[in-house]
Amino acid sequence: MKLLQRVPDRPESDFRPFADAEIGQSIPRRFEQQVRAFGDRLAIRWPGGSHTYSSLNETANRLARTLAAARGTSSEPVALLFDHGGDILAAIIAVLKSGKFYVVLDPAYPSDRLNYILEDSGARVMVAGANHVEHARQLCADAIELVDFDAVDRSLPGADLDVDPAPESLAMILYTSGSTGRPKGVMHSHRNVLVDVRNLTNAWCISARDRWLLYTSIGFANSVRTIYSSLLNGASVFPFDTKKHGFRELTAWLLDNEITVVRAVPTFFRTFMANVDANLTFPAVRVLSVGGEPMLQADLEYFNRHFSSRCVLAHALGPTECLTVCWALVPHGTPVAEGKLPIGYPLRDKDVRLLDESRREVADGEVGEIAVTSRYISPGYWRDPERTRESFLPDPGGGDARTYLTGDLGMRDEDGVLVHVGRRDFQVKVRGYRIDVAEVENALRALPGVEDAVVVGREIEPGVQSLVGYVVASPGMPVQGSRLRQRLGEVLPDYMIPSWFVAMDAIPQTPHGKADRLGLPLPARVHRNVDVPFKAPGTAIEFELEAIWSDVLGIEQVGIDDPFLYLGGDSLKAMDIIFRVAERFDVDIPVSMMLGPVTIADMAKVVAAVRSSPAPRG
Repeated sequence: MKLLQRVPDRPESDFRPFADAEIGQSIPRRFEQQVRAFGDRLAIRWPGGSHTYSSLNETANRLARTLAAARGTSSEPVALLFDHGGDILAAIIAVLKSGKFYVVLDPAYPSDRLNYILEDSGARVMVAGANHVEHARQLCADAIELVDFDAVDRSLPGADLDVDPAPESLAMILYTSGSTGRPKGVMHSHRNVLVDVRNLTNAWCISARDRWLLYTSIGFANSVRTIYSSLLNGASVFPFDTKKHGFRELTAWLLDNEITVVRAVPTFFRTFMANVDANLTFPAVRVLSVGGEPMLQADLEYFNRHFSSRCVLAHALGPTECLTVCWALVPHGTPVAEGKLPIGYPLRDKDVRLLDESRREVADGEVGEIAVTSRYISPGYWRDPERTRESFLPDPGGGDARTYLTGDLGMRDEDGVLVHVGRRDFQVKVRGYRIDVAEVENALRALPGVEDAVVVGREIEPGVQSLVGYVVASPGMPVQGSRLRQRLGEVLPDYMIPSWFVAMDAIPQTPHGKADRLGLPLPARVHRNVDVPFKAPGTAIEFELEAIWSDVLGIEQVGIDDPFLYLGGDSLKAMDIIFRVAERFDVDIPVSMMLGPVTIADMAKVVAAVRSSPAPRG
């Protein structure tokens, strides 16, 4: 497969290279340069509003002054509780302008998890956006100072502050799933972010003309790349909440706003593409970046079918601890061949070695653990020196770089091209989220009535990892998936809750007394795995909805009273069903409805009500 060294520049481009010297500054200083150059240009547009660079800067400066007046300008964590949109981006810039670093709290997470992140981060101030002030008050209690974003004094000066964080100072803590049963905080500095932006800018020819889609959670590394590669280059970023608006509105959002850069994880990309018209193309997109999970050959077919001939596919590897490590830049029209799509070549300042169990480099064609050596990777895990020592090693060359052991397995061909093979440990990628199954297992074992539990990632359908929980119940306590999901939902985010539960008399063991994960049976996915009596469809609408649900969920027969989430449903499958229902019945079902205890019977009532209501008069 022929790979490109960089994305071809556009004839009309005003691309300006990101100089190496520019990584030696803070994120706010680079941003303020863009404000001076592009003040009247669009910086952010979201379904609820927009900001030019000037208005975004003034909004951020007022909040930064509020934070500085309350807490000074020393480095400390600031928690952010916002909806997905433009306000949280303004808050992020404000935190950095005040000399502090941020910790994103996802409002959809259970309160236990948010409380843990607050306690672990040590944040003593929180900024909350509209709709979340009361929730923030409950989380803060009397220990954390609360700043209401909408109540910031608009008479405060909008000019830049005289605060300039050092390049090596912290910019953010990104919390990911942890093997100890608790999330772990990955630290990143201003310089690390700027190095990543430099690499993206120069290889992808990013300019002020670009328009970036931002759909992933703000607290994840994928969003970090999008936010800063756009706003530190004078480009525009377009936040869009797919869980709220769904695939049909996303299609219009991409086309109407002429989005040029799209970053996605393969499962999201695959599900979205399966729901767009076969003849639809996205002509403005010039870079499609896909990474975080294995990419299938069918995904390459989607790329060739739905994107223009000038679009380039960037298939990347970028653990949260390293940001972007390597990518394969694949030209449009590349033939679909057997085998895995490569992850390409390491980027500047990110040296990649493949190590065996003795930490010696393996030969070309052999599989080894991907180890990344660089001066520009995370300094480690927040307040967790032991785990930091386990994953981050000294520079093998004796310099000031450090080596991160990714846990990912790879191999290198004779041309030096890297291919991702899988994981060395028990971490799993589900819909782009990196999950340490130990955290899910600990949560399961803590539930009343659970004697033992093991969680594994299984490829139930090609290219899609799902979590499966194997549960040994206490005597007289049946394994009820509905009860387990409900209790886990009180302590874990939805993407960490297993899609399937399998009752076991005992967890099989290896001769060494460890759980035999390879000996666990596959769940009976083609059958219902719910705790409610089966009830067949009785109306024409229910029959058609049952066919849609059955096809999306991969279950032969779905009862009309079976809750969607108990059938292995998740947000992506919800959007898939919603898109098909809209195409068949011309009825828009909100995604929020699917993430509750919705059944086919519930959905049929909504469809019937809409179809029976009189059409509005023109």
